[in-house]
Amino acid sequence: MLEKLSSNRIIFVTGKGGVGKSILSASLGIAFGRAGHRPLLVEFFPDKRLEHIFNLKAETYKETEIQKNLTYINISPSDALAEYIKRQLILDVISKFVLNTKFYRHFSSTAPGLKELVAVGKLYDLEKKRDDEGNHLYDPIIVDAPQLGKFVSFVKTPQSVMNMFRIGPVKKEAEKVNRLILSDKCSVIIVSTPDEMAITEALEAKEELSAMTHPALKTIIINIAVSSKIGITDTRYYDQRLNKILDNQTISTGIIEVIEKFLTYVKMEKKAVKELNDRVKNLPVLMLPLIEVDEDELSIAESLSAHLKSITNEAP
Repeated sequence: MLEKLSSNRIIFVTGKGGVGKSILSASLGIAFGRAGHRPLLVEFFPDKRLEHIFNLKAETYKETEIQKNLTYINISPSDALAEYIKRQLILDVISKFVLNTKFYRHFSSTAPGLKELVAVGKLYDLEKKRDDEGNHLYDPIIVDAPQLGKFVSFVKTPQSVMNMFRIGPVKKEAEKVNRLILSDKCSVIIVSTPDEMAITEALEAKEELSAMTHPALKTIIINIAVSSKIGITDTRYYDQRLNKILDNQTISTGIIEVIEKFLTYVKMEKKAVKELNDRVKNLPVLMLPLIEVDEDELSIAESLSAHLKSITNEAP
């Protein structure tokens, strides 16, 4: 899987709230780092989920090393806009004056989509960074992107700004960022859980992204899948065992209810995943198991990264 994803320079990870997209982003970063890449994990202020997972105290808008071969940055739209103004005005003295004016503060808060544009535009600058030998400094850039309900409008930000600003430097900035978003350098991963509502939202987002052509949807990851370790044969076996248990009057009623609920959930989960596979056809669907870790989120992310690495040479 990692080999297939590494063909893209920027990987957007999105999903419905609560499906574990931030932990999956962290897992991908850890997996790529341990596979010899130099990934950069990105999230947008005020979100600090990745900082929480890695127990970081990072300075906003500053690249921070998490561990060997793994770097993090939290992109602040306000800082991105200030950087853009400085770049346009060239002279630092003039830019400092402009940034302290009431006009700038009013303009930055009312100009539609400008802050969002330059925040996404920061990805353009990060993608262009090179080391002393001329190689990409970050490979790949993994973006813990907005949730599904906001993601499509997020990637459409450059186009929206282009429609509003017909001429000038803002339009040029939007065109530059839009070319990156619509290039083969970018791809999308949708994270879902096996429940029906999350899968329905994932399918709706898949249709919206398919209509855009780019960035290309690379895979759908089903996270926290209890049924991933239980085959149809296993389910039948447990059903048979349950029938025998029901005949045993010494077994607690509470235990029987737990087993019944578990089997019912597994069957519902398998049905939902099968329907997803039937709907997406040629799009790879990757199942990640429920990780039996009672510790912190970083432990879960590391466990998932090991699982992702173990399927590197398999078709996702």
